[in-house]
Amino acid sequence: MPLQLSNIPLIKTSRAAEVLQRAFRHDRVAHAYLLHGPDGSGKEAIALYLAQAFLCERRRQAGSMSLFSDESEDTLACGQCANCKRIAEMAHPDTHLVFPRTSSAAEKDILEVLQSFAAQPLRRNRPWENSFILIDDIRELKRKLSTTSYEGAGAVVLLLEAHRLKAESANALLKILEEPPPQTYFVLTATSLEGLLPTIISRCQPIAVPPLEHQSVVEFLAKYHGATHDKAAFVATLAGGNLRYALALLEEELEPKRQLAVEFMRTAFKFNKPVEQMDFLNKLANENDRHELQALLRFCLLWVRDAYVLKSCGPDQNIVNADLREPLLALIKNLPQFDFAGVIDEIEYAIECLERYVQPWLVLMVLLHRIHQLARARR
Repeated sequence: MPLQLSNIPLIKTSRAAEVLQRAFRHDRVAHAYLLHGPDGSGKEAIALYLAQAFLCERRRQAGSMSLFSDESEDTLACGQCANCKRIAEMAHPDTHLVFPRTSSAAEKDILEVLQSFAAQPLRRNRPWENSFILIDDIRELKRKLSTTSYEGAGAVVLLLEAHRLKAESANALLKILEEPPPQTYFVLTATSLEGLLPTIISRCQPIAVPPLEHQSVVEFLAKYHGATHDKAAFVATLAGGNLRYALALLEEELEPKRQLAVEFMRTAFKFNKPVEQMDFLNKLANENDRHELQALLRFCLLWVRDAYVLKSCGPDQNIVNADLREPLLALIKNLPQFDFAGVIDEIEYAIECLERYVQPWLVLMVLLHRIHQLARARR
């Protein structure tokens, strides 16, 4: 059963939703929006919520695109009318979904993506690697929009991952945006504005969708996925505001990941074994994707922060990795002047580099080098 987006505080109270609420409140709704932000920030769910707002029957019955009040809260879409429900199920004939795929994608896989987007827009299936938005799909979209909407209330186009538009597809989309059919609204999503045609950006109203706040993710995991508060908080910390990855982590066994992070940090402190270190880095980079490496480094952050707490506040302080207290105390004794705060900064920067799609092996190698530099400077 699809999530009731209008009832999820994580969606309704997001900064992007607040911007959209102001636009609707003052009746200044654009015909095209571009929601841009990192993976897992909830932008695709917000896009679906916005599609509901455009075609919500209660809004249209009121004769205005302004907000209506529901239980003392401003609401973009009621979530209860027939249109809102059909859009949530991706079953509305005037709602069109375009997303990256391969030219050889099987019909059943395409249907699976549609179904997963309807069932869980916060965690849509992505079955194809290195996929793009195809020119054939843009042409088919143009054909559909050239006909009168089925129900006469207009149409909504949801185009996901617009940063995966190739030049030919981007130019074809631009022509549609330049001369949009009457009562047609476009909602594009992208992880970044980089790589998008400036002319496409200029035809849309960009809205930044930042990473979700830690507490919002914790509350969502606890309320909608039955996680205990402690596990939800731990997973939210590892996911770093990426709800898509938090949902994936919730279903995984986390202890092997924690042990791998411990192994990484122990390897990093083996200052005279460069061959062993390079072999380990190659293994990590080859066997883990970008999100997995980010989670690994967040585990490393917890490890280093524990060491920093023990060094700064004493050996009896509460730490996350309580079972590693003795090895951490031994490390502190061997490196009494080591700059743990500096390592924390370097790991956070490495996570940021992975978010910007810097080559994973290079990120790990530079991080290892910086840890060595910090160690040599304080020995």
